[in-house]
Amino acid sequence: MGGERRWGLFEAGDAPREPRLRIDPTWSSARLSRAIIRSAGAWVFPGALLLVLFNIAAMLLPVVIGQFVDTVIAPAAAGAGFDTIRSALAGWLAALVGVYVVINLGYRFGGRLGWFGVQRAQFELSQSVLGRILDERGTAGPARAPGQLLALATGDVHRACLVLYVTVYPPGEVIGLLVAAGILFWVHPALGIGVVIALPVVLLLMQMAARPLRRRSGAEQAGLADAAAAAADLVAGYRVIRGLHAQGHAADRYRGVSREALRATLSARGAQAGFEGVSTAAAHVFAAVVVLAAAVPAFAGRISPGELVTVAGVAVTLIGPLDGLVGTLGSFWAVSQASAGRVLDLVAHAPHPAASGTAVPVGGAERPLTFDRLTFDRLGLADDVVLNAVVHTGGFVVLDLPQSAQAGLAELLGLRAMPSSGRVEHFGRAVHEHHPSLFRERVLVAPRTPGVLAGTVLDNVRATGSAPTAVDAARTALVVAGMEATELPDGYDTAVGDGGRELSGGQRQRIALARAVAADPEVLVLIEPTTAVDAVTEQRIATRLREHRAGRTTLVLTAAAAFHTVADQVLMAHEETRVDV
Repeated sequence: MGGERRWGLFEAGDAPREPRLRIDPTWSSARLSRAIIRSAGAWVFPGALLLVLFNIAAMLLPVVIGQFVDTVIAPAAAGAGFDTIRSALAGWLAALVGVYVVINLGYRFGGRLGWFGVQRAQFELSQSVLGRILDERGTAGPARAPGQLLALATGDVHRACLVLYVTVYPPGEVIGLLVAAGILFWVHPALGIGVVIALPVVLLLMQMAARPLRRRSGAEQAGLADAAAAAADLVAGYRVIRGLHAQGHAADRYRGVSREALRATLSARGAQAGFEGVSTAAAHVFAAVVVLAAAVPAFAGRISPGELVTVAGVAVTLIGPLDGLVGTLGSFWAVSQASAGRVLDLVAHAPHPAASGTAVPVGGAERPLTFDRLTFDRLGLADDVVLNAVVHTGGFVVLDLPQSAQAGLAELLGLRAMPSSGRVEHFGRAVHEHHPSLFRERVLVAPRTPGVLAGTVLDNVRATGSAPTAVDAARTALVVAGMEATELPDGYDTAVGDGGRELSGGQRQRIALARAVAADPEVLVLIEPTTAVDAVTEQRIATRLREHRAGRTTLVLTAAAAFHTVADQVLMAHEETRVDV
């Protein structure tokens, strides 16, 4: 770490070069859980071993106390001198201290190793989930709400990794119960045999009590994810909702989803409370029966007072492992399996067919002069629009289409939809045949809704890729987008606030346009980029954009007259036009 300060023994280091956890989408929830356990084995298995020592020492503690009673306290009470009990006193006190040390260190470091293993496994699993969410190929089927994806990447990943606690704690608890049975057999064979026979029965009954909890955990987590998704979407779109005066409708929708989640949660919490009540009561009744069974031979003089103390201590100590064993297996296992299933459901989604291509564009002298043109070959769009056009490199083209057709074309060029009829070609292939990352390096579809990041205006425009755009290029892009430094309190260093709350709608739109301009792609597709600005600013933006993008292909999907006047070619709805620029 060099001169850096370390905050603890279990501080996380650098991420592993090779992932320890690899997920197969065809796995079952149980198999994913086993893979999670294997990936964190370097921490959970030593942690489990330390907790085994802890449980053994905890069961031996009543034995030490009982022997102390029989060899020190009882003789002293009978009048034995100090010299007679001195060696026993020293030996059993040393044993008592040793047992307490093992109990302390075993529990502290065993639990910490287990916790650390959970954190590392959670990191690896979250990387897999985030990788699937952010995969350039997207996912087939209906789009998931951002809030639902957030719940999967955080809450479900965390709960799926709780299965590690099933590996860390139960082995020590099982061995602790076996040691307890052995101690009771040593005190009196009937006690040991009775415990060995009764324990499986008690565990089976407690496992049966956990069944309702397992059934209801999945419904609870699905409801919570839906509520989180609805909340995130409500907050993200609140500005639009307020503009439409639809706050009441949005609140009613969220209220309905939230109530369903509440019902599922109350049902699951009720099952958990009932399970915990039954398991705790069963453990205490079991301990009381053991003590009562030991009282019979104690009154008959067949076991000593110290041995009775040992039995009572072991019986009380039994409650922890017994309750913890069933509670861990019943609660953590049920919760982790439900979340593991939700994670696998996400990972198993096939890539979107529009973004599953693998073709690499040909470059250099091998590429024909007409190879990089953008071709719409009788492309069917919404509202019965058919687009039949060829756009060569460097054209500034306006597509005057209905909004539904605009949205459909943007989805096609963004590799988020397949055409219902016809095709779109670029570099001599249908766009969906290209490798998505290589295609998107050349064709940028700027989102219709302006996204503004935290930071300054300049920071937002520079955020165009893996490396920030040069400052001068970002400033030029802002000028092209009609954003003058003089209209901002601190110029381009003005903070935009969370989600751009410090800016007007027009300013947010121009920042998003400037970011797209600064990216400088070979083909730039803009969708109604100036709906929130006045006519004078719109004309200035259209003129500057036309001049700045000279030599680069630009498609503007808009009905704005300002762009019509500067365009090389305008394609109107319901027309089949060939564009040769």
